[in-house]
Amino acid sequence: MSDKDNFYKSVYKIAVPVTLQSLLMALLNLTDQMMVGQLGDVAIASVGMSTKIYGIIAVVLAGLSTGVSIYAAQFWGNKDAKSVSHVLGLGLIVGFAFSFLFSAAVFIDSPLFLSMFTTDVNVIDDGYIFLRVMSLGFVPVMLTMMYSAILRSTGHAKWPMYVSLITVGLNIILNYVLIFGHFGSPEFGLKGSAMATLISRVFECLLIIGAVYRYRLPGAVGLKNLFMIPKPLIRKFFGTTYPLLLTELIWVLGETAYAIIYSRMGTTEMTAMTITFPLQGLCIGLLSGLASAAGVMVGNRLGANETDIALDHAKRFIRLGIIISLIVGAIIAVGSKLYVSAFNISEDAKQMSIYIVIVFAGFLWVKVSNMIIAGGILNSGGDSKFVFGMESTATWLIGVPSGLLLSYIWKQPVYLVYLVISLEEVVRFGFGYARIYSRKWMRNLVSDLSKLEV
Repeated sequence: MSDKDNFYKSVYKIAVPVTLQSLLMALLNLTDQMMVGQLGDVAIASVGMSTKIYGIIAVVLAGLSTGVSIYAAQFWGNKDAKSVSHVLGLGLIVGFAFSFLFSAAVFIDSPLFLSMFTTDVNVIDDGYIFLRVMSLGFVPVMLTMMYSAILRSTGHAKWPMYVSLITVGLNIILNYVLIFGHFGSPEFGLKGSAMATLISRVFECLLIIGAVYRYRLPGAVGLKNLFMIPKPLIRKFFGTTYPLLLTELIWVLGETAYAIIYSRMGTTEMTAMTITFPLQGLCIGLLSGLASAAGVMVGNRLGANETDIALDHAKRFIRLGIIISLIVGAIIAVGSKLYVSAFNISEDAKQMSIYIVIVFAGFLWVKVSNMIIAGGILNSGGDSKFVFGMESTATWLIGVPSGLLLSYIWKQPVYLVYLVISLEEVVRFGFGYARIYSRKWMRNLVSDLSKLEV
């Protein structure tokens, strides 16, 4: 089999399961929204506010799991399975400390956390019970994310996908039973949705850990080997990971700033933007597997000191992402009117939405490229400080200021504001692409760490 055939076989093996898992989670969120939507405005708002609070821990755990993935991929490429387990142990220790403390704080005073996002007494009164139950699932979510990161980084991406498939089915059934009181169950309403989510997350956690130990997958070691971590690895891991956490934070703050800009432009404008979010999320989720595959495959090559092959893989991933996203973007642009027509909104909002969808379709190739370059390739070499600088500069020196100027000062239509804000993606692409060819990101992070004793 040729090198090209091996490349695409590996991409298929990693990218397809990650993509399917992303789509499954999108389906789960959509189903949750539809079922809770039957309970009224207060219930919907309560879930929305609780999701914002969950987003705080999700951001931290996403950065931590990315750090775990980076080192696990390089150790695996260096054929050092023992150190893969050490990375997992390190992620579990830090993840447990944060998720447990955050869970305890939210459980003890859920109304306080809700009051940070809303002053609506009804939302706080109804939402605190939902949030309190949800908080019990923060630790299981952390465990699932850490073990999933290890499995993807070592070429076992199908296992998280299988687990997600089972979990999504379970969650949908439990929502139906517990929210509405079917099959002899009491009708719990909003609390039932939280109970269904909690049970599903605990089950998901047990299922993925059970699979790891049942089939002796990477990470299936005793507690001694898991938590006896060499000090040099600890220092280096945190040096790489803290910029990842900052990058995630910058992203969340940037998205919040954009949401404020759009919402302050008017209800029609915000409606037009909002109905495009599911389509945007679906497209990014559909292509997210390429970024994951890039991180794993390039990281494996860097860990094996095969830098020329790593660079060749990086270039192939960028080309593949551009080609696929251009095709998807063209389909979206052609079908924009059909998509928008599915929503019962005003004619003005529909026309704005069509323009926004077309702008998104035009920039999809660069959004996907940046996801592959920053989230996959550059991070695989531990170039997290450069990624943080690139992301924060593009967002806060270009995106947010231009959005504020066009919306508040020059009073431009929302689709033009969105277009100009999206230009930050082009700037980010230029910096990222130049960084790829500079080879400065190509570092073997584990050459001096492999097979270290505690």
